[in-house]
Amino acid sequence: MHRTDNTRNAAPRGSLLLREGTAQWQALSAFRAERCRNKNYTFGRQWSDMITVDGCRMSEYDYIVSEGNIPLKNNLIRRIVRNVLGVFRSRLSEKMASWDAGLRESAAENSLYELYARTMEEFLISGIAVHRIGSVRKNGKVSPVCRQVSPDTFFFDTSSRDIRGEDLSFIGQFHEINFTEYCNAFVSTRHDYEEAAGIFRDRGKIRIMELWRRERVPRRLIHDMDNGRVLKTDEHVWRHNRQLQKMPSRWILDDVWRYYFIDTDGNILREGDSPYPHKCHPYEFKCYPFLDGEIHSFVADIIDQQRYTNRLITMYDWIMRASAKGVLLMPEGAVDPENMQDVADQWSRFNGVIVYRPKAGQPDPRQVSGNATNIGISELLDIQLKMLEDISGVNGALQGNVTGNSISGTLYNQQTQNALTSLSDILDTFASFIAATTLKIQTLLPARHNNK
Repeated sequence: MHRTDNTRNAAPRGSLLLREGTAQWQALSAFRAERCRNKNYTFGRQWSDMITVDGCRMSEYDYIVSEGNIPLKNNLIRRIVRNVLGVFRSRLSEKMASWDAGLRESAAENSLYELYARTMEEFLISGIAVHRIGSVRKNGKVSPVCRQVSPDTFFFDTSSRDIRGEDLSFIGQFHEINFTEYCNAFVSTRHDYEEAAGIFRDRGKIRIMELWRRERVPRRLIHDMDNGRVLKTDEHVWRHNRQLQKMPSRWILDDVWRYYFIDTDGNILREGDSPYPHKCHPYEFKCYPFLDGEIHSFVADIIDQQRYTNRLITMYDWIMRASAKGVLLMPEGAVDPENMQDVADQWSRFNGVIVYRPKAGQPDPRQVSGNATNIGISELLDIQLKMLEDISGVNGALQGNVTGNSISGTLYNQQTQNALTSLSDILDTFASFIAATTLKIQTLLPARHNNK
């Protein structure tokens, strides 16, 4: 956060901006729900989808348990994501080795190697990568600071359709900040401090919206002939400054990026023009594939195969348990009807004990069991695993698996190259994100690095 243009404006202008930003954030609610589902499948929570059974809303996990089955899973998505991350890390190492001294120093200060890896993981899961590139003063010098932004707090102009962001006019995020962070960003007087202390008296954190808007601002282009320079100032400043009015000038409509920090009451805590050398917003983000503004992640493409695999192994387990346990034949009259549920409950347990009073002339209960029937589940599992590789593009060669001892090195290398080709689109898309981020970092580097 930058402490420039120290102004505190209340509603209605702040409230309008707050509503505008909130509306853009809410417009991405479907994307955030999809991201949450993709994250659940990636990290093993694969029976968490909600379903309705007989009017009751429950998760698939709870439903399977209520039916007396065990919801099994074999997390194939996580393995595939790790393999793609491995390929990405090897490429990133080669790329970063070619950076100049200034970029390598900034990369070390910001742990960019690890940061990019985690952002790539987010990109695979949700289909969006977001960084905020700002600056901070350390040891007497200004250094670039790069931070990953969670898509849960991020929003942008949802009417944007340009993958490069050229038509973007609105971008920002929500911050949850504590008292210390608030003071560092917004407190400059005793009155500000007392006001902040009152705000945080009963709260540990508050929410602040950071909003950047592309605006057309009326300004004056002034020719300072005495000093041989051209000045640019706001129209209202020019109107109230007679010294500026004496200089040759002309009215212009300036295209600028302005920032606003707004609290939940609609108060503008800080606002101003972009303070960065690039005169743009500090965010860099990339959506995939962003066709007609839509975001579809790598993980979302393989969830159906993961779900079907989980169903097959759960079904296989149920069939084997049912075949091993068999069915109990209970003669009519051997057990009182009111005790039949207790008998069924005991029978369903692997160590259950059924206590009943035998009646003369009644045959004893007996178990009937048979071998599990081969209904082709193993073959279906093989098909799903093959489809998972085909859809994801992460085949056995890329995972380091050799299908046979007779495979030649040439064929193995070709299979690996084919797998990399299928992943090149998503890897190169993220590479363009890194290039754009690097460009913004370079603009914030000290001049001695930029001149090299």
